[in-house]
Amino acid sequence: MKIFLTLSAAAVLATVAPAEARQDKKPAPTQKEIDDAVWRGVDYLKTAPSPGSHLQGNCDALILLTLIHVGIDEKNPVFQKLLKSIVEEELKHTYKVALQAMCLEDLDPTRYQYRIAQCAQFLVDNQCANGQWSYGSPTEFTKEIPSVPFKADVASEPKKKSGVVDFGATKKKSKPTTKYVVKKMKPGPGEGDNSNTQYAALGLRACHDANVVLPQDVLHLARKWLVESQWESEDGAAGKAAVGTGGDGAAPPKGWNYTNSTRGADQKPYHPMTAGAVGAVCIYEYMLGRDWKKDKVANSGMAWLGAKFAVNTNYYYMYGLERAGMLYGTERIGAHDWYLEGAREILDHQNADGSWGARGDKAENTWDTCFAILFLKKATKAIATGDQRK
Repeated sequence: MKIFLTLSAAAVLATVAPAEARQDKKPAPTQKEIDDAVWRGVDYLKTAPSPGSHLQGNCDALILLTLIHVGIDEKNPVFQKLLKSIVEEELKHTYKVALQAMCLEDLDPTRYQYRIAQCAQFLVDNQCANGQWSYGSPTEFTKEIPSVPFKADVASEPKKKSGVVDFGATKKKSKPTTKYVVKKMKPGPGEGDNSNTQYAALGLRACHDANVVLPQDVLHLARKWLVESQWESEDGAAGKAAVGTGGDGAAPPKGWNYTNSTRGADQKPYHPMTAGAVGAVCIYEYMLGRDWKKDKVANSGMAWLGAKFAVNTNYYYMYGLERAGMLYGTERIGAHDWYLEGAREILDHQNADGSWGARGDKAENTWDTCFAILFLKKATKAIATGDQRK
């Protein structure tokens, strides 16, 4: 787990070897089982703490993103509290800014376009010289983009339905008709890490979909890093391996780690960074107007995930796996139905209180619960041709 942890703790936790793919023959979960598990998780999140660290402060944006994808109405008091928190907070950390952009674009890209443009400015200014992102720091240039005061909606009481809280559906969105053009105004640090880097890509995609125009050189540099930092394992994984359904041919399995391929023998490709990087490559190909399924880098990443397919209780990774499957646009990774196998694994490990995770500090289960629900809800918006809102 990297989000909201110190860099050293993140690196240690990220390198824990994932469990092998399930070998048993348990039946696939039913939709009712999945829905019931999700709502138990939501009940947990309604009163869960929003922990962080000295680097991140809290995980309000991650909780809000989760609640958006389960369909909680924007007028719900808990929802409003989280929304107010993120839009009024200073933009200063890559993870939280990226997640905020995702939240606001999911909610209403027209209403929140000013704030999304500020998120874009932060992400652009914090890109590292080598194309990565680090934890980030405030940039004064976000203040030069117009913003509007936050105005809370009138809170309403949730309705009860069949013993389950029904918060109602979120309102229909429309893509903004106006554009904001963001330029890089200051240099970022020299280098970062591939966890912040994959979340920056998610945030930039949300900005792009909200009609915020991003510098092409930022996108090209970000993709260049992902190309140069992808490498083969030392366990004979080189060669040809089929990618997930829908890919254009075979590609040699290659993956990513937390830093790059030159940071010591222990820094081999592994699951969380490879899954996240595959999603990021698809995002950049999409924003650059190219077919990601014809991209050798994306196909090699998918081949690595297929050759070494795993589902486990690293929920940070599981959310990354969901993004790889949804963004690449495939129901299968290698020979595996990534969603059904992953959902079965997640449902089998839900705690009695509705949360996921097994941390000494139970407050940290908040993060794992969010990641598990985002996987189960297939929360990542698939990339499509033409109108992205269809």
